[in-house]
Amino acid sequence: MPMDTQVVTPRTARPPLEFDLIADFACPWSFLGKRKLERALDSLYGLPAPALRWHGLRIKAEVPPGSALWRDHLATRLPPGVSVDLAHETLAQAGRDLGISFDFARLSRMPDTREAHRLVKLAESEGAHGALVDALFSAFFEHGQDIGDHAVLQELGRARGLALSTLTAFNDPVAGAEQIDAEEKRLQGLGVMATPNLLINGRILVPGPAEVSTYVQALDQALFPGLGASEDRRLLH
Repeated sequence: MPMDTQVVTPRTARPPLEFDLIADFACPWSFLGKRKLERALDSLYGLPAPALRWHGLRIKAEVPPGSALWRDHLATRLPPGVSVDLAHETLAQAGRDLGISFDFARLSRMPDTREAHRLVKLAESEGAHGALVDALFSAFFEHGQDIGDHAVLQELGRARGLALSTLTAFNDPVAGAEQIDAEEKRLQGLGVMATPNLLINGRILVPGPAEVSTYVQALDQALFPGLGASEDRRLLH
């Protein structure tokens, strides 16, 4: 063998990461879940954050969104014996650890997030939905803005640099509406009734508000599918 010949050990290529997040902008656990996923990604050295496919799912409630008081709505999502005040305190502490400043005192009514989901769907066409998702979560939970209001959503879109064509399309109530309504029905037809839920590479499901360590395990399973898949799968459910 010539002295200048290099022996290269072949490496198995990592599969690309694809994320599908089922969430709602008025769900505090969805906000926490997205931040925990980002924290998990930060722990993987040299791994760029993949684009997030957003699937909006409004939580069904007895009182229609826009009419229900926030505290009354939250109470319906809590286990028996857990008060709204305790939930606020627990969520606020979890948020502080992730750089989220929940301000529940600003929240009065539960917004109808359909229009927010529609704006994100339209923003996907220009690849600008990632920053918009963060802005919508922050607008509601940190600043108490009404993200069910069309004018508020338009301003958030402008502030995040959405193209004029996207903002113009958003002024048409029909644009993108059929897609988000169909997606809600499809998810509900599959039995998905709660948020958040994360699907990685179309095969690894992380249901509910998971811990950062669980997201790390799921990412490891997605990147190295041959390593302890059966054991990891039990941990993810």
